[in-house]
Amino acid sequence: MDTLRKNNHLTFSQVNITNLVDVALTLVIILLIIAPFIEQGIEVKLPASSPGKVTVENSTVITVAPNDVYYVDDKKVTLRELYNIVREKKKADANLSVIVKGDESVSYKNIVRVLDISKKCEIEAIGLATQLE
Repeated sequence: MDTLRKNNHLTFSQVNITNLVDVALTLVIILLIIAPFIEQGIEVKLPASSPGKVTVENSTVITVAPNDVYYVDDKKVTLRELYNIVREKKKADANLSVIVKGDESVSYKNIVRVLDISKKCEIEAIGLATQLE
């Protein structure tokens, strides 16, 4: 029978995907381990505070940097653009929450502006990011 297969070219080669699956699963595990350590936003010096429990699922990070500079998820925006972006994100996700990261040297009025915009967009869950003392 083997001679028949060789002569008629009826042999089928099978692809062994075991090694491919091993590599893919290893990459998925590495990604799952690294993902929680990836931080969103612009690097700012946060004020210190005592620890509290915060959930960041479905959150948009708004960063208030010195010199009246605002960022939404790493994108530099004006206050008007900030309002439009947050409003559109709220329309897309009714459970949207906002985390405000403000540099410790930022004026209080700039933080209040971001909080007012969030309230106008009907965001119910607003958090202020701080560092541990």
